[in-house]
Amino acid sequence: MRKTTIFGLAVAGVVAVMLFTKSAAEAQQEQGLNNLLRGEYAFSGEAACLVSDEGFNADLTPINTAAPFPFVRSFSVQGVVTFKGDGTARRVVRVVSIRHPTATTGVGSASSADIEADATYHVAPDRSFTVATTALNGTVLTGPRAGQTFTIANFPDLVGLISQDHKTLTVAHHEPTIETQTYSNGAVFHRICHRSRMAIKLKNGDGTE
Repeated sequence: MRKTTIFGLAVAGVVAVMLFTKSAAEAQQEQGLNNLLRGEYAFSGEAACLVSDEGFNADLTPINTAAPFPFVRSFSVQGVVTFKGDGTARRVVRVVSIRHPTATTGVGSASSADIEADATYHVAPDRSFTVATTALNGTVLTGPRAGQTFTIANFPDLVGLISQDHKTLTVAHHEPTIETQTYSNGAVFHRICHRSRMAIKLKNGDGTE
């Protein structure tokens, strides 16, 4: 009986070591894959958002169909994202946007903003990758809200692909997501956006070309 117990403990210990080793190996592999994205990438792209003051129904249609009416905002982006090789990244972006007039109000406007965002990323074995934004803050430069700051919560993950030489990236959203944009004057807007980006490598993580 004692022999059986000792044998059982020994087996349990071996299994525990195997699980620990496997976990450590997986962590090492993940870190190695994340290091495939390292350095500065310049990117640009287009996007559009359906904006609703009152939010969205479960089927992703705007709740409010009366004033203030839902509207569409489209914009271009250009910036630089720095992947640090350890699963963290930072984006610096210039946005130029147009608020499209509606048939009922006939009011439209244009604006520009600077945005900074922190993110984490994960590279998969097939060389696809996912970027999750952890914080996004912006300052409006021109337009009706010039001088105001804003944050965007629940920014959806960006899913991308890495070229064979790691010098070109493509990213886009895979699912529509309800975001919340809050301005420094207290105004809150809910929106669903689609975005796509192309990126080219500028520098390696050590600053070389």
